[in-house]
Amino acid sequence: MKSSICCFSGYRPEKMPPDLPEGSPAFAELLQRLRQSIQAASCAGYRHFLSGMSRGFDLWAAEAVLELQEQGCAIDLWAAVAYPGMEQYWEPEWQQRYHAVLSHAAKVFPVSGKYARECYTLRDRFLVEQSSRCICFFDGTPGGTAYTVQYARRSGLAIDNLADQQVSFDDLNKIK
Repeated sequence: MKSSICCFSGYRPEKMPPDLPEGSPAFAELLQRLRQSIQAASCAGYRHFLSGMSRGFDLWAAEAVLELQEQGCAIDLWAAVAYPGMEQYWEPEWQQRYHAVLSHAAKVFPVSGKYARECYTLRDRFLVEQSSRCICFFDGTPGGTAYTVQYARRSGLAIDNLADQQVSFDDLNKIK
């Protein structure tokens, strides 16, 4: 089953490069590359796409999966939720997007029953441990995405990095 699951990892909106604001032509190009990467994974036998459901790249990727599914692509969305209610402090627009996406997920995995300091790390590990491929946006910025991509690499996942500036794995190993 793991061979048919692809996860996503990427930044929240405030950590995205400043030249990629949502709604810009550069952002539209990124979304097009994201859809193409999902389609390529689907052609390679991936059927289940697992999102960590955070604001930014996770939800953009989940929305892209649902869009492609609507167009007839034989894929589905799985949602890994760090804890129930993780969206409660987000801006209303992001809350609406989260709930819209969640309502269309084929499977929902609540990783922790309630908030705990490590719940996002547990969620990130869950994403990688269920998957054999990771589509990400990683430009070298330290944080949860760096941790997840590094863990995915160590775990042997195929990695599709959509960041314009590709980061070598030697650089990734330097990030703590």
